Amino acid sequence: MKALVYLLLTTLKNRILSLRKKPAMLILYLIMILGITAIIIAANLGDKEQVATPNFADIRILYGITSGVALLFLFSFISTGLSTGSTLFTMADVGLLFVSPITSRRILVYGLIKQLGTTFLSAIFILYQVGTIKASFGLKASSIFSIFIIYAIMIFFCQLMSIAIYIFTNGNQKRKKAIQSIFYGVLGLLALWIYFEYTKQTGSILSAVLNIIDNRMFQYIPVTGWATMFMKASIEGNLLYIGISLLLFLVAGSILITLFTSGDADYYEDVLTSTEITFNRLQDAKEGKMNTIKRKVKVKEKLTGINRGKGTSAIFYKHLCEKRRTSRLLFIDTYTILAAGGSGILMYFMKDKNSVYMILGILVYIQFFFTILGKLTVELTKPYIYMIPEKSIKKVLAASITTLLKPCIDGAIIFTVVCIISRTSPLLNLFLALAYASSGAIFVGYALLCQRIFGSQPNKLISGMLGLTLFMVVIAPGVGASVAAIFLLPESLIFLGTFPFTFCCIAITILIFATCGNLLDKAEYTGK
Repeated sequence: MKALVYLLLTTLKNRILSLRKKPAMLILYLIMILGITAIIIAANLGDKEQVATPNFADIRILYGITSGVALLFLFSFISTGLSTGSTLFTMADVGLLFVSPITSRRILVYGLIKQLGTTFLSAIFILYQVGTIKASFGLKASSIFSIFIIYAIMIFFCQLMSIAIYIFTNGNQKRKKAIQSIFYGVLGLLALWIYFEYTKQTGSILSAVLNIIDNRMFQYIPVTGWATMFMKASIEGNLLYIGISLLLFLVAGSILITLFTSGDADYYEDVLTSTEITFNRLQDAKEGKMNTIKRKVKVKEKLTGINRGKGTSAIFYKHLCEKRRTSRLLFIDTYTILAAGGSGILMYFMKDKNSVYMILGILVYIQFFFTILGKLTVELTKPYIYMIPEKSIKKVLAASITTLLKPCIDGAIIFTVVCIISRTSPLLNLFLALAYASSGAIFVGYALLCQRIFGSQPNKLISGMLGLTLFMVVIAPGVGASVAAIFLLPESLIFLGTFPFTFCCIAITILIFATCGNLLDKAEYTGK
């Protein structure tokens, strides 16, 4: 066990010491720490000045969001467990530990501790939502911190569950069908419960869902109910039910660990397969090969090859060919449909016409994570773009066109649906779509800026945190001007409220491309 403790501590120490050779990363870590500290201090100061107000949203909505996220995790990790499984280890762990004379139980403990630390680090982004949650629901900082805790617990528990399901069902179709039947059976019972609750009252479906989530019986449903119980008890200060929720997670987690370590079962082989799959997916993601699902695709001979474009334009047509392989309708994919449908449903239940601005904010936030992994970042890892005898700015623009067009088409479709459902002004939704498209442009500019500053792809966690900071700092003037415009403009011109935001995003994007467009003249191909 001493060897595992030494390995864990040495790995942590080396990661910290490596920051001396990466001053930019060290600065970013310090910015992250200072930002989170400032948010927590501001939230604590706000607790002392907070005055009760009837304008806060129904707290059951927060419980519903917690339940929905937990249900999404359940579906995702159960699906993973039935196919490839999850893992607590990396390929480096496999090479060092799986062949060492250390018991499998101790190696498992090492993996659990390491994964627990990683899970809590990945949950840090929730702390950036303290201001939003506080303003929407009027919660204290201590209550908001419980969201961070339960998010990490859910992720960690679902990973254990995915491993256990994979080991239990691997190669056994009957067991896989049994797990699927149980999951969909519970979903069916929940749907019936919602229907009966809806028929008992004259309210909406949303009211029926919130009443069920607030019901104590619901809170004993595994994972989604336990998470809701923890959230509600934390906000109400009920220590008994906080303890019950944590105890349920602990007991269930212990049972799962016992399941894949008891008897003669050796989890090494199963976990090794999952580790290799995870490693390959990470490599594919770095290279832009996001579609890792193997499926048969019928390709007509007349559609093979690029066949169009010359010089830099060949990059653009290459990207179109790649999109054609993933979707028959260019730029319209699963995300487009889900975002349009989700926005329409949300608008239907919200009723308030001003909710269109909240929908725009949510979509822009989600859009960031899709845009920073655009085609430009992928092209810079391959030698071809460096070999085209054209100016750097032309090549950079050609590699960014499809990423710039995608938000334009998504915005047009999403806000057409919102316009129909909300019955708001078509001009208002047109300018909202323009704001969504311009935010996509500034995120492409951010990706270019990162490449120019770092010289290669930065760490994804740092990239995400820096991107959020850049988002808040760079477009704050546009957001402020748009908020002011919405309040100052007369009703007949309210559709112009988001125009300052759009103008600011486009101007900054043009500035970034103008100053960083010579990226390829200053960079060297590294293949990373």
